[in-house]
Amino acid sequence: MSLFSPVSGLLGGSVIGLSAATLLIGNGDILGCSGIVSSVLLNPREAFSSKNKWKMIFMSSFLLTSNLFSKYVLEGDGYYEKELDKIKSVPGLPFVSTLGYIVSGFLVGFGTKLGNGCTSGHGICGLGRLSKRSFAAVMTFMATGIATASLCPTDNILRTAPDMSSFPNNVSSTIASNLCALAAALSLPILFKRNKAPKVTDKNDSDDSLKMKEAINNDRKVPVAALSSALFSVGLAISGMIKQYKVFGFLDVKGFSDATWDGTLALVMGGGLVISAVAYQWVGGFNIIKHQRVLSCPLLHDQSCGKFNVPCNTNIDKQLILGAAIFGIGWGLGGLCPGPALFVAASGFPKVLYYWWPANFVGAYLGEQAKKVL
Repeated sequence: MSLFSPVSGLLGGSVIGLSAATLLIGNGDILGCSGIVSSVLLNPREAFSSKNKWKMIFMSSFLLTSNLFSKYVLEGDGYYEKELDKIKSVPGLPFVSTLGYIVSGFLVGFGTKLGNGCTSGHGICGLGRLSKRSFAAVMTFMATGIATASLCPTDNILRTAPDMSSFPNNVSSTIASNLCALAAALSLPILFKRNKAPKVTDKNDSDDSLKMKEAINNDRKVPVAALSSALFSVGLAISGMIKQYKVFGFLDVKGFSDATWDGTLALVMGGGLVISAVAYQWVGGFNIIKHQRVLSCPLLHDQSCGKFNVPCNTNIDKQLILGAAIFGIGWGLGGLCPGPALFVAASGFPKVLYYWWPANFVGAYLGEQAKKVL
């Protein structure tokens, strides 16, 4: 039996694409989930700076939205018991063990940091602007992800029998809710802090005026980031990409032989990619369709200093390919990339919260160090 859900996949993917388009047109930034999360976790002080505070807001808004969506939309009426029954209904569908979560989290953290992106940054955003570099990364992590999910046997130490231990319980749900509340509390100073006008003198009045405009632009990024992250969270939930068995159902091509292959992920990526590609038609230098309404800077920014922060690197190097390959292996082992992993952690999935994310943090740190020597 296939768990293919085309309508929710396409709809959810379109919402994810809308999230990426919102961040691009409103702020000039790309929806690179792994980059946003790792920058906040690895450089927490920098996350509160004027330039990068939108990333802290993005992460906090995402966590709150995910937590509330899980509590008031998904949960109830034996939701997780039904999810477990779906997993058991498909023969051979993987169920990740504790060690599997640790290995997967580490590889995803290391790979996304080394390769500068994951399914959102390279997939939705990179392919949307026809980046050759992102195309190479996507082809690489898709290949290794499919190979890993298809070849990894279900009776090894990285897999286990399906049971309720991986789903939220009272303790893990409480911990997750408290962490989400803490993230929101840490973001309050950003929301209420206002930039003070610099003292203007004849000598530095132009420089100070420019700095003030840049600070205002950075302030304007905050509500856009909050909206974009909320859309991203809801889009992931609607699409089903927060469910590991949906990812495994796509990556494990053995499902073709017994009619259990799930093509939902392809529609999620397709829906998001189309919306993202449309958004890039309004960004100067990335639009294929030539017209007079191309934006020179993000929509809400002052034109004198506003700019799009879109990667222009076209070099396909060993860091990119190696990082994407490692990420794909981790993705194929655990069925999680950073966005969905953050959602399920906020929902209180204990093994993701206790094992996947700590391992991911270590992997991202070591990946950052590896970039200096490779």
